[in-house]
Amino acid sequence: MQALIVFTGGTSGEAEISRKSAAMVMANIDRTRFTPTLVHINEDGWFAEIEGELTSTDLTKLKADPANYIGAFVMVHGTPGEDGKLQADLEAAGVTHSTGNADAMAMTFHKGRTTAFLAERGLPVAKSIEIMNGASWDASDLIAAIGLPCFVKPNETGSSIGISKVLKSENLADAVNKAMAVGNSGVVVESFLSGREFTSGVIPDASGMPTALPVTEIRTHREFFDFEAKYAGESEEITPAEISSEWTEQLQAMAIEVYRATGMRGLARVDMMSKAPDHIHIIEINAVPGFSEASIIPKQAAASGLSKMELISRIIEQTILA
Repeated sequence: MQALIVFTGGTSGEAEISRKSAAMVMANIDRTRFTPTLVHINEDGWFAEIEGELTSTDLTKLKADPANYIGAFVMVHGTPGEDGKLQADLEAAGVTHSTGNADAMAMTFHKGRTTAFLAERGLPVAKSIEIMNGASWDASDLIAAIGLPCFVKPNETGSSIGISKVLKSENLADAVNKAMAVGNSGVVVESFLSGREFTSGVIPDASGMPTALPVTEIRTHREFFDFEAKYAGESEEITPAEISSEWTEQLQAMAIEVYRATGMRGLARVDMMSKAPDHIHIIEINAVPGFSEASIIPKQAAASGLSKMELISRIIEQTILA
């Protein structure tokens, strides 16, 4: 039996979603192989959950624990688990973990930087302009460059928190102010991408090579796949997507290309907008995607024939134990 840390919580608006994702890991991990300890992260610090009781802990204590942990399964959406801060601490202490390295995580958590990075490599993304905190900007110039409708997004957030779809120029300032209120990394204004929304998880195969899970199509009557659509049942997720094999293969190939380009490890998910097999744009990459019982990734894994236990074991084997 190998002892394993499972991190959950965090200090962002996604903490509750993180707890649901970690609960799925704890419920489905192979306990004939692994003994997991849930470690909660919140504003007050780190707390190990042992037999229902929370005990204050930190990285020094965890490394010295006689359980001899093999590494950490990171299920913290948002900060500090998705922006590289937790990974930086783990890497400095020599603790292996289940995600990309600190630099890769920091980059992919920042929407503006990620979009620019992918564009520089010739990958198809929306036109975008960043607005830094405190910087002046002109609505007419933005609209001339980006067009309407457009999306205004906080640079560093997940679960669609703080994102607005802007249909009219008079609503742009409110959208920018709303996004600016989330975090302190500014906002990115992106051109509207038309088409159908798809997403594909990417995981390591049994030999460690990235492989794409079945594609899911996301449909919602809302303006876009926002927080309510994701977590309040206001969307329809069709797995596998009812599209041609050619279209599926092109979406999966794009997801793998993004995964590799951004230095991901373990589990990630790439969201895309597409009109046809030869017309695909990348929306974003989720470096610690939702992993609850209701999340997309477990459904994609099931469609590929992987149980939750097998998926969790695969991630551990090809990241922490690799």
